[in-house]
Amino acid sequence: MVDLNGAFSMSQLAKLAQSNNPRKRGKLYLALGSLCSLKPMDDSPNDMAFGEIMYLLNQDASEEVRQQASNLLCEVKWAPRKLILEFANDTTPVANPVLLKSPVLTEDDLVSIIQNNGLFHRLAIADRPSIGENITDALASFSEPEVLVTLTSNLTASMSMETFASCVRISRRHDDLRYNLSDRNDLPRSLIPSLFAYSSESERESLAIKFNVDVDNFSEIVRQAVMEKSPKPDQIKIESTEVESSGELSIARLVTKLAKAEQLNPASVINAVAAEKTVLFEYAISQLAGVPVDQFRQAIQRHPTVALALASHAAGIDRSIYPTLHRNLNEQKYFEETLSGENATKAAKAFGGHSAAAAAVALRLMGRNT
Repeated sequence: MVDLNGAFSMSQLAKLAQSNNPRKRGKLYLALGSLCSLKPMDDSPNDMAFGEIMYLLNQDASEEVRQQASNLLCEVKWAPRKLILEFANDTTPVANPVLLKSPVLTEDDLVSIIQNNGLFHRLAIADRPSIGENITDALASFSEPEVLVTLTSNLTASMSMETFASCVRISRRHDDLRYNLSDRNDLPRSLIPSLFAYSSESERESLAIKFNVDVDNFSEIVRQAVMEKSPKPDQIKIESTEVESSGELSIARLVTKLAKAEQLNPASVINAVAAEKTVLFEYAISQLAGVPVDQFRQAIQRHPTVALALASHAAGIDRSIYPTLHRNLNEQKYFEETLSGENATKAAKAFGGHSAAAAAVALRLMGRNT
């Protein structure tokens, strides 16, 4: 149990508690906060009441007093959880100390705070040491450049491939974000071409040195490929110069219409293959993956198994469905390549080694005319 006599006498605390003066009640609140910071409270009823009193006093305390209390308790492992959560969802000056440092806050707490508060709360969490992928994914989902700059400068933060891909995409227009990404040793190598494409000449030289790559490998063709925007649903076009009938044009228009109505989904691709409607399959999977149909066709001709895996991943088709999709297309003579040995290994890597966004980039590069 906290020894109240260690800093304040019971009589002093009693007088403060009886006062209706906000300043005196603020003094009581901070006195209790100081006591709480000295050593852990026990689980006795008295000590549980001690934490509840602090929580109640917090409701009427001024922002200045709440901020002082937050600073007192932000690194205290035994601080009352209910009070720390109150601080964490408070105004920015009150929330920042606990968001940055409090060991009381769990991963689920931080994700909830990210989702239910604003930019400045997310900025504080982005700077918190040793945050994991669930937290960084939640932060990146808002696509706020300020938060991503802070997050990528936090070298102790763990980031998933998807979060890195989002950061690289947004870095196209944000120099500080590109600089931070180039400084991270954990940047996935599959995203280096994209970052390279968005960088200045001096930045490219630094990237080449840091990641031990040959600048010549990142040609103008690669730069253009990764910088092209994915077509929006109402912008999809038939890019082939060899369209032989109005049937393909009608299918392209149908897919565009479905996409605009948000009725195009992975099931559309699966059903098209099952019905042996090859052209519909091509346009549907290309649209969902954000890749021009000609590039998808070129990629399939060059590396059928890997290209289909990349396209399926980018289009949101579940990995468990892929073998059936591959077998059906193979039986329909759409391509002739078995899903075994090295091909199977490469297909697995296409799903496991890329985010959906990175898979789309890889597919576009594979289908690029050279």
